[in-house]
Amino acid sequence: MTKNIPPNSDDKNTPENPGRKPKKVKLILIGSPEKVWKTIIALYGLKYAYPNEWSTPEPTGKPDEIMTSLIRYFYVD
Repeated sequence: MTKNIPPNSDDKNTPENPGRKPKKVKLILIGSPEKVWKTIIALYGLKYAYPNEWSTPEPTGKPDEIMTSLIRYFYVD
């Protein structure tokens, strides 16, 4: 996770960014275990997120399909 942004900081200002609030973005991957894993590795290759930052994959109820998610906080100007 980002070191400068504490979890649940929607209503707090940080000293580094007075008056600014981070925006929460939720990413959800749904697909076969192989495709989801390849996407996670591709995002890691782009230095977007470490593989262990994603939630534990959960079955969706459809055969050979899982879902995992990741939450990120960004400052948007």
